[in-house]
Amino acid sequence: MAEKQDYSQGEFFSSSLESGQFKGHIAKSSFFTRIRGYEKTMLLIMLLVLTSIIAFSLGVEKGKRLAFFPEGVSASSGYTIQVSAFRSREQAGREALILAKKGFSPLAFAKGDYVILCVGRFPNQKSAQPLLNQLQKTYAGCRIRRL
Repeated sequence: MAEKQDYSQGEFFSSSLESGQFKGHIAKSSFFTRIRGYEKTMLLIMLLVLTSIIAFSLGVEKGKRLAFFPEGVSASSGYTIQVSAFRSREQAGREALILAKKGFSPLAFAKGDYVILCVGRFPNQKSAQPLLNQLQKTYAGCRIRRL
């Protein structure tokens, strides 16, 4: 039948709980002290990837701020030097950034399926000729065109 146990069983709750005077102990520790080492590493990697994505997105948005004009809309009357034509807007944007770093004022606009990349605005063809001679050293097929 029932045998008597040699040991006493511990209580889960203290007797002070029954009297209504239980005061729990809440540990005040920071978030990083409660997580494990490999979890810290993973959080830092995720933070790095997120920061990289945000920085890349800001760079792309900065590249989109180039002067692109829709088809049929001219910036103003006058002349410009057409440097090249690209099928993709991204390639034209990259080349426009290169021209801007060299000190030129690039202008890109859509014409059919192409993006036309031009440099400068001039009131007549004669004033565009010196820059055309300079650009022909780098861009063999460039020409003066009307805006």
